Amino acid sequence: MLAFRFITLLVLGTIAWEDLRERSIHWWLLPVLAIAMLVPAWVELPMWELGAQMGFNLLFLGMQLGGLLLFVVLRNRGWVDPVNRYIGSGDLYFFLVLALGLSSANFVLFYLSGLALCIPAYLLLVKLWPATERTVPTAGFLALYLMLWCMVDLFCNSCGLFTGSMAENLLGHAG
Repeated sequence: MLAFRFITLLVLGTIAWEDLRERSIHWWLLPVLAIAMLVPAWVELPMWELGAQMGFNLLFLGMQLGGLLLFVVLRNRGWVDPVNRYIGSGDLYFFLVLALGLSSANFVLFYLSGLALCIPAYLLLVKLWPATERTVPTAGFLALYLMLWCMVDLFCNSCGLFTGSMAENLLGHAG
């Protein structure tokens, strides 16, 4: 299973590098990432629990995207396709892979905290490199953030990206 962790880190690093430099990622990285994240989950969890977590994560993501669509339609007083105008298609596919590969507790915590960190990270990027393209490399920033989570998971025996214990440990120790 250690090999899958290293493949996950390598693919996340590549996604971060590509998205930060070019604001796009190669499509084939996403299935590789999905496999690298799902194989350990298949080993660690019963199939029904894995399916329930994936279903919850996809429902949560769908509600978020539905809210974005509603906001965009109300703001523009008509139909506007938000894909590639407000959010990149690569970002959406990246979110789908994460929804399949993380436990529900970790996905929600990662999603919310990661998006909250994207804006300050983007503002810092623009400050350091003023010629930076004026689009937020969401998948790139989130890939870097997930790399940090994966490294903590790799070196901390009580953590678990797929079992939910990482989020439970973080939230349990915060209170």
